[in-house]
Amino acid sequence: MTNYASEFIIPNGIYALSHSVGPLPKAAKVALERHYFEPWQAEGGDAWPSWLAQISAFNRNIAQLVNAKESEVCPQSNLASGFSSFLSAIAKRPETRQQRVVVMHEDAFASMGFVVTGLAHSYQLELVLVKGAANNIEAWREICEKHDVLACLITHVHSNTSIKSDIPTIVDAIREFTPYICVDVAQSIGIVPVDFANWQVEAIFGSCVKWLCGGSGAGFMVVNANIVTTLQADLLGWFSHENPFEFDMTHYKNAKDAKRFWGGTPSVAPYVLANASIEVLKKISYQYLVTHNYSLKQTLINKLSEECLAHSAYAFLNQSEISKATGGSLCIQAANTSITIKKLKHHHVRFDQRNGLFRISLHVMNTPEEAEIIAACFNLNETI
Repeated sequence: MTNYASEFIIPNGIYALSHSVGPLPKAAKVALERHYFEPWQAEGGDAWPSWLAQISAFNRNIAQLVNAKESEVCPQSNLASGFSSFLSAIAKRPETRQQRVVVMHEDAFASMGFVVTGLAHSYQLELVLVKGAANNIEAWREICEKHDVLACLITHVHSNTSIKSDIPTIVDAIREFTPYICVDVAQSIGIVPVDFANWQVEAIFGSCVKWLCGGSGAGFMVVNANIVTTLQADLLGWFSHENPFEFDMTHYKNAKDAKRFWGGTPSVAPYVLANASIEVLKKISYQYLVTHNYSLKQTLINKLSEECLAHSAYAFLNQSEISKATGGSLCIQAANTSITIKKLKHHHVRFDQRNGLFRISLHVMNTPEEAEIIAACFNLNETI
């Protein structure tokens, strides 16, 4: 098993926080100087062609990673901005005036629910939550049958549990009830395969801050080419224009592709960083990232005591099913929280907690030995 830790600048200790912020690739620091600061220093206002070339490269890399067309990708600062732009665009279409309900699972990322709350008054939207298991298909269908649904947002990997949604099965079950199905891929992209084309959904939303190790600010939306020309964004700017450098205020014409959602002057530095990070991970290969992560999760699961697993978010699964059912992380409830925290801190494990669960993420820079140390921190009868 190759150790790629040397490619990253890793905080001291065992880094298990890639579900929150992936560690900084060394190449990203170099890229920021070379592709952002140096053109700025040398060209000033004429740096834009170089800067925009970096964003175009980012778009190409995202398209390749999610199996989409480059024209379907639009940079966004974060998930919420993309989802808000998309949701407002579909909500004001005359064809959808009777459909005001937005459906998502109760374990969806709270920020996406806040988007619906923010648009509720302007567009009379209502948020309805699917309760229970993320892959309870009947629960999804029951909600959709009861309401006039505008859109469903499916979370590919849930941040609170790391449970992975079966996207194709859910899409097949609810397609007849809603014209727009979207997927949040923030916790999956880079560590769980994302397949926009074969999912046959209308949009996906993601960011590079987690498993892609790209830092904050480099988000994206992907909008199906079959519908993009039917949508009109609320927030317009010169980069939403078909020809951003026309500068005629009396003539606005939407970009023909997903960039109509781009808005005003874009940030550049986040995309330079993220693109460099994606290039590092591409060289390692995404298949290796997936298999390495799976192996480390399995090592951790195999070393955890039955008592610990019984208290985890996966008590309803057989031990052999946990790795397949989860994203890159494991969310574990300790048998004794205070002892586990003490042991994790003693071994300088960087982790976080949410809703009483320890969130542990093992990425390409982690080793089987680190997975074993973490497991021992959860096992009450094991001293390390």
